[in-house]
Amino acid sequence: MTTSQSSISVVIPVYNERKTIREIVRRVKATPREKEIIIVDDCSTDGTRQILREFDNDPQVKVVLQMQNGGKGNALKVGFQAATKDVVIVQDADLEYDPDDYEALLRPIDNNRADVVYGSRFLYGEHRVLYFRHSLGNRFLTLLSNLFTDLNLTDMETCYKVFKRDIIQNIEIESARFGFEPEITAKIAKLDLHVYEVPVRYYGRSYAEGKKITWKDGVAALRHILNYSMSRKNFVRDLSAIHRVMVSPPAQTDVGVDTLEAFEDARRYNSWICERIEPAIGERVLEVGSGIGNIISELLARKTVRSVVATDLSASSLATLRDRLGNDDRLTTQVWNAEDPPPTSLLAEKFDTIICSNVLEHIENHEKAAGHMRQLLKPNGKLVILVPAGPAIYSGLDEDLGHFRRYTRDELRRVLETAGCRVERVIDHNLVGAIGWWWAGKVRGRRVLRAKDTKTFDKLVPLLKPIDGILTKPFGGVSVIAISSVAADGAASDRVRETEVVAQPV
Repeated sequence: MTTSQSSISVVIPVYNERKTIREIVRRVKATPREKEIIIVDDCSTDGTRQILREFDNDPQVKVVLQMQNGGKGNALKVGFQAATKDVVIVQDADLEYDPDDYEALLRPIDNNRADVVYGSRFLYGEHRVLYFRHSLGNRFLTLLSNLFTDLNLTDMETCYKVFKRDIIQNIEIESARFGFEPEITAKIAKLDLHVYEVPVRYYGRSYAEGKKITWKDGVAALRHILNYSMSRKNFVRDLSAIHRVMVSPPAQTDVGVDTLEAFEDARRYNSWICERIEPAIGERVLEVGSGIGNIISELLARKTVRSVVATDLSASSLATLRDRLGNDDRLTTQVWNAEDPPPTSLLAEKFDTIICSNVLEHIENHEKAAGHMRQLLKPNGKLVILVPAGPAIYSGLDEDLGHFRRYTRDELRRVLETAGCRVERVIDHNLVGAIGWWWAGKVRGRRVLRAKDTKTFDKLVPLLKPIDGILTKPFGGVSVIAISSVAADGAASDRVRETEVVAQPV
C-alpha cells in the first residue's frame, strides 16, 4: 500500500477567543507536518484581533479578518478557499480538540484509504465529562443524519473533519453558523466518498468557559439535516476535480451513449418521428450519426425501404447497432464523421434520403457537414435534419451531451442554404418537451437525461400527437426539423412552403 505524508492546511474559525488563540496556534505549529495555519476571525470584539497582529510576519500563519460577523460556516468557507496544501483540517480555537490527534486523523488519507476523515469523541477517546443533554443531543442528531445519509458515523457534530483539499474546495457551503456539520455530512454522502472515522480526545468546556453552541443550534441542525439530505440542488463546482483525487473515482460514463440507450425503448417516439418525415423517406436511405440504431430500426420496419446505410464516427456504436438489429441484408454500416469529406464507398452511391437526427449540434462547422451530406443525394433526394431548438433553454444537459448550440428555425435554414440546399419544409415540434428540458436543465440543474423520463414521455406520445400542432404553433418546441433538397443553383433556397409540428421526448 502506498503511503505518503500529506501537507496540511489547518483552518481555524475564531470569534472572541483571546484567552486561547495563542495556545492553539502554538499547539498546531508543534505538529510534525508541512503546514499552513489559516485563521479566519469572525469580527471578534474581545481583543482577539489585536493578538492576531502578532502573526503578521509569521510565514506559517495567514490571518483573514472578516468585516462583519457571519458565523462559523461562513468563516470556514473563506478558510477553505484560502487553503493551498494537500489536506484541510478544521480546528476550533477553544482547546476542546487536541492537535496531537492529527497523525491519527491523517493516517487513512496518507494510506490512500480515505477521502474524508471524522474525529469521533465517542470512539474510546479520552474526553472531559460534561453535559449529558449535549451528549444525548449529539447522538440523536448523528442518528438522524445517518438515517438520511446511510453513513454509520458515531459523531456527525465533531469539529475534527479532514478533507482532501480538492474535495472541500469544490463543494458549495451555504450554512452560516453551526449548520455546516450536517450540511457537509449530507453532501459528502451524496458524492460517494470514502469516509473514515477515528477516535479523538475531547476536552469540552462549559458555558462559563466560553462555549457558544446552544439548543437553538441543535433545533436548526434538524432542519439542516432534512434540507441538505433531501435537496437535489447541484452543490459541486468541479466534479472532475473531485474525481481526480478520490480513492475510488466512479467509472467514466459516456453521456452520449447513455442518452442513446435512454431512447432505445422509446419506440412510440421513434416511430412517430419516422411517421412525420414519411413522405421524405425513399428507397435508399443513409443515416448520419446512427448511434445504436434507434431510427434505423424504424426504417427497416418499412417495406418500402430497400437499403439502409448506417454511419457513425464510433465503430463500437455501429457494432452495438449490428448486435441489436441482427443480419438484415438491407443494412450496411460505414464509419464516417460528417465533418470529413464522404468516403469513396458512399460517393459511389446516391441516396434518396439522408437523415441526420440530433447530430448537427455536435459539429462545430455545421455548414461544412451539411455540405458533405448534400454531396451524397441523388437528384430530387431529400436531406432531413433534426436538431434541438430554443437557445434560451440551453443548459448543462446540452453541455454534457456535447452540444455546441440549440437552433432557431432561421439558423437551421441558414446552415442548409449555405450548404447549397433548398429548404422545403420547417417543422417545429414538442412544446411539452421544451418545458421538460427547461425544467430539468435550467431549474433542476440536471446534466444527464434519465431513462425513466424518456419512458414516461413515450407513454404520452399517443395523447400528445393529436394536439402537438396546437401546442407548438405559437411557441415552437424542443426541436426543429428541416426537409431540404439540392438547390438548382447550389445556393439560395425557395421560400418555405409548409410548416408542420412534431414532438420529441425529453
